[in-house]
Amino acid sequence: MTPWTDLGGGVQVRQSRVCWMNSALLLDREHAVLVDPGVLPSELDDLAAAVRAAGTPTVSIVFTHSHWDHVLGRPWWPQAGTVGQAGLGAELRRDAGAILAEATGHAARSGEAWSRGFQPFEPDLVVEDDRSLGRDVSALAFGPWRLVLREAPGHCDSQITVHLEDRRLLFAADLLSDLEIPWLDREPAHYRHTLTRIDLLISCGRIDTLVPGHGSIARGAGEAHARVRRDLRYLDTMETGVREAHRAGLPLDETQARLAAMDYLGKGAAYPMDDVHRENVRITWESVGREPA
Repeated sequence: MTPWTDLGGGVQVRQSRVCWMNSALLLDREHAVLVDPGVLPSELDDLAAAVRAAGTPTVSIVFTHSHWDHVLGRPWWPQAGTVGQAGLGAELRRDAGAILAEATGHAARSGEAWSRGFQPFEPDLVVEDDRSLGRDVSALAFGPWRLVLREAPGHCDSQITVHLEDRRLLFAADLLSDLEIPWLDREPAHYRHTLTRIDLLISCGRIDTLVPGHGSIARGAGEAHARVRRDLRYLDTMETGVREAHRAGLPLDETQARLAAMDYLGKGAAYPMDDVHRENVRITWESVGREPA
């Protein structure tokens, strides 16, 4: 299969061999926008060649969050303007060594050499919800591209989604994959809230194509809605099981053993989610333990 998927109107998605990660390219003669360009050097070269071939003079890069596979592309476009959530720079400084180690290791395992290092950076344009003003989105224009950027916590504090409202197209960062269960970095309520917001946009007819950070594109509101419902069911089932175990006085290891019997996407699969599920149980168990009696 070709790594490129043409969604029409200058919007293309390129899928990496590493973790099936998707990079988006919004291509116009006036302004090109990249979303999470990655992952291998040869794949970034391919993305750069597509931008050069279009003769686009201005390039911007949107980074949906700070995880290593999503933040490697900046050296290929050193003059590009960058966009990210307000906490992105701090997370990149914290994790710079691990990001470089992952990039180097995955390139080597794919028969390539990572030679461009990794330097943390602050985004030139910052996305930050301002709920004190009743505003929870940032709308930015890049040439003909109007992007609506929303904070999307639950998987990573710096995570945002990228919405092309006129195309009813959402780049969902590390959400709503057909390969991955919800991958928590904190108690499930945050992730659940993020999914509920996306579900409302789908129900209102504002999203009918969804590009996850990893895996295949959801085409049509029905398929996008089904992914939201599946992930909400996982969170509800997992959290209910953890609460029952906690009420029964089970320690963490016994809770994890009990919840290992759950059915979930990626259980025992070639793209495995077993360790992620076990960590989700730990995060939830610890958050339940912090709740007032």
